Amino acid sequence: DGDDGDDGDDGDDGDDDSTSSSRRPRPALLGWSHGALIAQITAQRHEEALSKLMLYGSTYNPNMRYPIPSPCETTNKIHNRSNNKNKSSSSSSSSHNTKQKEGLLYAELHYDFPLHEMAARNEYGGAMEDFTNTGTAISKLFAEAAMISDPIKVQWWNLHQLNECHPSLVKVPTMVIAGDEDPYAPMQIQAELFTHLGRGVDRIWSIIANADHAVHLSEERHRFVESIDHFLETRE
Repeated sequence: DGDDGDDGDDGDDGDDDSTSSSRRPRPALLGWSHGALIAQITAQRHEEALSKLMLYGSTYNPNMRYPIPSPCETTNKIHNRSNNKNKSSSSSSSSHNTKQKEGLLYAELHYDFPLHEMAARNEYGGAMEDFTNTGTAISKLFAEAAMISDPIKVQWWNLHQLNECHPSLVKVPTMVIAGDEDPYAPMQIQAELFTHLGRGVDRIWSIIANADHAVHLSEERHRFVESIDHFLETRE
């Protein structure tokens, strides 16, 4: 009767969502300074999602354990600050008092993100804190530009979450890179970070001479870019 037993047309390429997603190139991830710790935690949690990891000027320190802030302590700070403001103003409108109470309530509900503690007006010294040599033309230009484009300096918060960093849990090809004059990433600590990265994957340690924490903003930035490019072009 001509029936060859074919239930249907299987001639499509079978490129379903799962197959196409597996073919997509995985991104490489670079983190700088504290951002390198965030990148490291991302690699620890989601190694399958990354092709390579670059820890640039990482502030990792195995001897540093950030304390967990007390919710009560933060709430007390908010109450004290609010009370001080109320005492300093002799007269205020009802609507103003209502807004203060609403703000206090919001702060109590979101004590882990107290904006008054996390942000402050940017100052010249704060804009220069990533530079060891603050007398260079580049560092001065950067600080001047930061004062204009970044008038508010946001502080890192909930640093205890960075305690999750453990180099041995990193299982992706990794580059550790820093300037040899970086005060936030001393050689001894960088060596410990590099040595304790997870086994079974390639790793490389690159040291940029005559450079501090902000290598990408220094006269040595071209060598920094070349090192990153070389690592990214190397086959997995």
